[in-house]
Amino acid sequence: MDYVQQLKLLKHLYSGNTIWDKDLRASRHTVPEDVTTEQLQALEAAGHEPNRFVSPQHEKTINELRALAERWTLQDAAQAFVASLWSAPMIWRSLLAGKLIAGSMPDHEYTPYPSSSTCQICGVAVDDGVDTSLQWYWRMTNGTPLDGDIFGHVLALKEMAASQELPVPNEYDRWTLRAVMRVLRNLPPKTRYSKAADALKKAQLLPSKKIYVYRDLLETLALIGILDTPEQPGMITAFTSYAERDKRPNTRVEVQAPLAWWDSSVGINEHNLSKIFADYDYSDVSLEDKPEPNPPAMETVVGAFESRRGVGSKAKVPKKSPDAGTGEVQPGDVYAVKVLSGAWVTVYCHEVKDKRVIVEYLEGVFPEMPGKDELILTVRPRPDERWQCSAIGIDSTSWVRRVARDLPTPAASQPKPDRVPFHSAKDLKHMASWCFPDL
Repeated sequence: MDYVQQLKLLKHLYSGNTIWDKDLRASRHTVPEDVTTEQLQALEAAGHEPNRFVSPQHEKTINELRALAERWTLQDAAQAFVASLWSAPMIWRSLLAGKLIAGSMPDHEYTPYPSSSTCQICGVAVDDGVDTSLQWYWRMTNGTPLDGDIFGHVLALKEMAASQELPVPNEYDRWTLRAVMRVLRNLPPKTRYSKAADALKKAQLLPSKKIYVYRDLLETLALIGILDTPEQPGMITAFTSYAERDKRPNTRVEVQAPLAWWDSSVGINEHNLSKIFADYDYSDVSLEDKPEPNPPAMETVVGAFESRRGVGSKAKVPKKSPDAGTGEVQPGDVYAVKVLSGAWVTVYCHEVKDKRVIVEYLEGVFPEMPGKDELILTVRPRPDERWQCSAIGIDSTSWVRRVARDLPTPAASQPKPDRVPFHSAKDLKHMASWCFPDL
């Protein structure tokens, strides 16, 4: 079973319901009935069977990261990063960040937040169950472990250590590095990370079509020190604690520092760029004279994986649900959100205030806009925590349709989140991947 087949099967496995395991302090995924024993055995043989949980320990995780990072030089890590921009599997992008974190992180005692098991210095969530196969799936389809998660880097570096050789960037990979830097250098003043990701995606500089893959690239560039600020340095300059990186300008900012504080007027840290990518040309390049991708996008791992979703022709707008009712959004409403062709999710409306509604994803992925009798009134959390947002424009957003009214509060196994960020309802399509990593 090759990488794409594994990812496709994991996508299907992780689209099902979850059950909160109190002992693991994590959500277990139920295996769909149509998955065969042979398929599960093939995943197990590759080391990527679902619900493969481990519980990180603080000192052990730090020691493992440092030992693994010693296998490669900074030049090796930079080489893997450039190759991962196109030709190599995306997991190799994690090597550079992992190497820099390991080299800059000081010795420290486990210092958890008052209300959680997460260490404020390094970010390790002690004793919380982590599905290593789900982590591998994210590394292959989304990018680097977000927020500088050192246990996520340990898992990624273990996968890379098991590989036979370091990927070598080809000429197109090298061109892609230059093209990324050109886009970032030519952004309008004060452009924030979301618009910067849009600009990179518009230029089609990665084999993925997912906006969050482009945003992950920006977060990685910020974490290592290419898109940092003098007050929030990247890891090539100095180690900053998880608690310090977790500070944000306001509650609407989802990403951690340094990217949370960066905009295009700060620009690229050219000193750090030359320090990390000394062996590569990162001068200006013409996007109009883009060379032929090598290999073609369909032959990269993430490109082949995304192309096999079965996206068909443009779908017709579905008819109004008979249980939708009339009038503006109100508490107890459930809306369906089209994420992909043949993939709908639902959100429950908790509270309405000042034209904003606090929404939360519910369990279930549906091939068509679901009806009221198909709804699953159980909260679908993110893998590590429960998540809600305050959305505006839910009644005026394309492919977001109310399907039921006056439903009771959904069941949840975790407490309400401490923070509820603000978003446009159109973002519900993209943010679904946070709670449904297969989408």
